[in-house]
Amino acid sequence: MQEYEWIFRILCAALMGGGIGFERHSQSKEAGIRTHAIVAMGAALVMLISKYGFTDVKPGDPARLAAQVVSGVGFLGAGIIFVRHNIIQGMATAAGIWTTSSVGLAFGAGMYELGFTTGILVIIIQVMFQKKASLGVLRTDMRLRITITPEGSVQDITRFLADQGYVVTGNRILRSEEDKDWILETDVYSVKDTKPMELRWMLVELDKVVDAEYIESESQG
Repeated sequence: MQEYEWIFRILCAALMGGGIGFERHSQSKEAGIRTHAIVAMGAALVMLISKYGFTDVKPGDPARLAAQVVSGVGFLGAGIIFVRHNIIQGMATAAGIWTTSSVGLAFGAGMYELGFTTGILVIIIQVMFQKKASLGVLRTDMRLRITITPEGSVQDITRFLADQGYVVTGNRILRSEEDKDWILETDVYSVKDTKPMELRWMLVELDKVVDAEYIESESQG
């Protein structure tokens, strides 16, 4: 019966981690549902191993493995933080992943109330302050259709758009045939003053880009 309790703890951690990740996913952030759910689930598993995996060894240190989760997840968060145009981005998501690992540890330890309360608070804080930060900020969404030579790649285009201050929220390859140009349809947004036609000409001047077409745009306050 104890094994079922352990499985239930892992499921609770995955559920709460997925909830935190869903909010990040809805904001088109770097780490979403899968990342947060896996981090929370893994943390819960480590806590279970730490508490119950060494009962046959005495003396033991049940906190040793759990302590490594807190520092280890820091490396994962560091990979999400980056600087673009002298602006640090990804801090909130990285902090969320770090706290999600702590939520997983709480569930692994059987502290359900603490895990659920902390997880819900993380979601509330992310949602409330995300909306507050967006007030009064003009967001421009647009869709671009880019014709690329066979040697070009989605990564090159995405990297270029990021360098120009645009956030890519979706990519679709409309046609991809051997030895022929292919078409990338990409959705982007920016919170700075945008000049779509200027961006179009910058794309056309890139190597391996044959043509770029600006399809649609809308602004959100």
